[in-house]
Amino acid sequence: MRVSPPQHGSVLGRGLTRSRMAVAISLTAALAVLAGPTASAHLPVERSPHKTSVYKVRFDQHLFGVHDYFAHSLHRKGTGSIRLWDAGVTWSALFPTQATPDWTRLDSLVRQAHANGTEVTLVLGLTPAFAAADPTDPDYAKTTPDLGMYTEYVHEVMSRYSPANWGYRGIAAYQVWNEANIATFWKGTLGELGQLTKAVHDVRNQVDKGALVVGPAMVIRMGYQQRGMRQFYDTVVDGRPVWKYVDAISLNLYPLDTYPAGSGTRMGTPEDSMAILATARSLLAKDQVPPTKPIWNTEVNYGMRAGKYGGTPAVPIATRRQVAYVFRTYLLNAAQGVKRVDWYAYDMGSLPGGGTLGNTHMTDPTDRAAGTLLPAGRAFTRVQAWMRGGTLVGTTTKRPCITDRKGTYTCLIRYANGVGRVYWNPYHGARVRLVKSATKKINEYGTTTRAHGGTRLKISYMPVLVKSKR
Repeated sequence: MRVSPPQHGSVLGRGLTRSRMAVAISLTAALAVLAGPTASAHLPVERSPHKTSVYKVRFDQHLFGVHDYFAHSLHRKGTGSIRLWDAGVTWSALFPTQATPDWTRLDSLVRQAHANGTEVTLVLGLTPAFAAADPTDPDYAKTTPDLGMYTEYVHEVMSRYSPANWGYRGIAAYQVWNEANIATFWKGTLGELGQLTKAVHDVRNQVDKGALVVGPAMVIRMGYQQRGMRQFYDTVVDGRPVWKYVDAISLNLYPLDTYPAGSGTRMGTPEDSMAILATARSLLAKDQVPPTKPIWNTEVNYGMRAGKYGGTPAVPIATRRQVAYVFRTYLLNAAQGVKRVDWYAYDMGSLPGGGTLGNTHMTDPTDRAAGTLLPAGRAFTRVQAWMRGGTLVGTTTKRPCITDRKGTYTCLIRYANGVGRVYWNPYHGARVRLVKSATKKINEYGTTTRAHGGTRLKISYMPVLVKSKR
């Protein structure tokens, strides 16, 4: 996303040539077929590595990540991780000149995060003028930096926030670059990007072996972006595949803003985001990236427009649908084995002409600095309450949150003293038959009512949790 605070955002498709746009449109149509009302309700799943093993995902607080310039999330429960992008801590912000670092803001964010039990990921970059080959180039921040200067910058940051110097691991993960497969943020070659990746890996091994190296973020909702991701992970650096230099793959899993539906269109949903994840996994497999390599969803929101409309306001959606999107996003990502989901953004602000880049808001976008929680922001902690202490359970061939032939989702959660089942249907109403031992149901606002075992329950796009003895 865009780096200049206080306004956040990304122009996800800006910079396309006409020929690229034509290719992107054709590939987008193909993706829409995958992610339509029927296909996105029946996502491809990986085979279980052992015939007798069942897919299980235990609750992990670090899954629940955000972006947050004003850091209100660092003083509220439930923020398991924060990705520092659009946070005023880029390379040039930390180093106004090569010789005079200013650690004030980053120090403050790291301390606030630690006090809240929140893990920090720092995105490395963009290129400052002093490290650019041509500082007069108006796009110098997107160009390949001097490798020696980049290595020195990474070394200074990692050294400062290492346990040996900081007293504890101030920064848990370092990401090589942001959205490096679009010209909005990267205009170097993939080989040069691979060299930066190796540099971060090598410095980490020297300075703080316990820190994680996260691959460059990749936007992948359009065809040319998917090809860029594939080409990067097909890169070899010093005789080794580039993926061997990273501990996690970073994908920014924004779906398209609209998809074909019948004779018209419908808005993109969390289920469409998971269809894109399935496509990305298939492409990574072709580059021989091991399926065990963790995937982080480092940016997600909904309604963000692409191509020539990139950067323009998203079409607003109802507050209740925003709440549903937050619940479904974290449940589905957890079920699919994604390790981090960094919501973009906890404090998304209004655009200068009105409206916002994404349509799902955790805090009030008309006053970002105030950080006033909205219903979708409260859903961020409520979905954690549904999952906490539990394990999502699938089958030997299917990940958790399984769909039936009508596209209705059931997420089975096993707790120490019972079972929870989360139901919803993203595109139309449906009914499910409750198990006989069902005792209560909990809605999106945390209200608990009695459930009648064996009866049929009407459901919609809004998830509902039903608890039972087994």
